[in-house]
Formats: sequence, structure tokens, C-alpha cells
Amino acid sequence: MKISRKQAKPILDKLFPDYTGRKISVNFTEKMRIYDTNWSGGSRREHKFIFSNGNTPSLNIPAPWDNTIEGSEIDIPENLLIVVHTFFCGTDCGITIYANPIHERKFLPK
Repeated sequence: MKISRKQAKPILDKLFPDYTGRKISVNFTEKMRIYDTNWSGGSRREHKFIFSNGNTPSLNIPAPWDNTIEGSEIDIPENLLIVVHTFFCGTDCGITIYANPIHERKFLPK
């Protein structure tokens, strides 16, 4: 579901303050798979996390030959948003916010 920059502003200001694009969407799901964590062929997905209390832990991405995170599936609890900035073949594909389905009403237009 696409959302406006205004709707995502608090999240973008905290996690991706230099992002100037307009491609922003929300995906409501209880699980997500982490992949493309290292650059490969101009493609990468940068994963960042924000908890409801404002904490933003970092995800330490190991080198490609020692990356145990790649391909892992994680649960998305109610108090966490996972924000992913995607590049595919050198093209900025925008920001996707992964949120637990319990938050869907907050993002729906009135």
C-alpha cells in the first residue's frame, strides 16, 4: 500500500534522513525474509528497525562470505517496524515499511 511522504515523515526523519524520494509503501505482515543485505550487481536492501519506544537498533551486516543473516525469516511483533530501502540494479526502488497487521488502521485514509 502506497503512503505519502507526510505519513512516513517521522519514520524517515529518524531512519533515513537523507532519503528524498517519493516511493514509500507499507506492507502489513507478521513475518518477513531478510535478503540482499550486501551489494551484488548494483542491488541491495538496507534494513533498519524502529521500536514503538523510539529505539533504533542497528543490524550488523557481516561480509557476504560470512553472512548468516541472509535469507533468515523474522517475526514482526506489534511494537516493531522494519524499514527497508531497496536498490535494484542501481535504481532506487524506494522505502518499504513492514508492519504487523494490527497497525493497518493507522495507515488507512480516513
